[in-house]
Amino acid sequence: MRTLFFPAVLICLVSCVSSRTGSSSFSPVYVTSGGIFFLLPPENIEVPLDMAQQITGSYGEQGWVMEAWVQADETRINMTIFNSFGGTLGDLSFRDGEIRFTSGILPASLKAEYILADFQFCFYKPETLAAALEDAGLTLMVERTATEDGGYRETRAVFDGKDRIIDIEKTSSSVTYANHLRGYAYTLEGAF
Repeated sequence: MRTLFFPAVLICLVSCVSSRTGSSSFSPVYVTSGGIFFLLPPENIEVPLDMAQQITGSYGEQGWVMEAWVQADETRINMTIFNSFGGTLGDLSFRDGEIRFTSGILPASLKAEYILADFQFCFYKPETLAAALEDAGLTLMVERTATEDGGYRETRAVFDGKDRIIDIEKTSSSVTYANHLRGYAYTLEGAF
């Protein structure tokens, strides 16, 4: 089973948003109080994805499990989030310079830009992502190694100065994301 990245914060903080795109047309994502990240276009995805994912996450003391179907390529990112009974919790789309998020169930305190930023931190090309994070005053470190079973293990870490604020570990079947600064984490399982 494959794991796909999807923020644990989503369950606690997602909002209904429809906004125009372009680096200045989207709401900025405050990775830290001073580190502002602007979304990158879909063309910067590292490898196209079209898969079901199981997401297990935590925010503070609360834990949750949900499912998602993610389709992402150089032209768009689409995510549909489901509960364990198959009911739709929300739909997110990022394409043609526009972000749309709709949900009648999830809370309205997190903008869709934050969900997409977490996705980009996990699945976008490291060199493009590193340049964008550098513009925000942050540093991305990436290390990729082959595993004995013919797969790979990749770690990504985002630093604010010497402080490690985000850790991401990717394999061919899972992604683990931990935002130490904001106190949430999740694991995506699928086939990457």
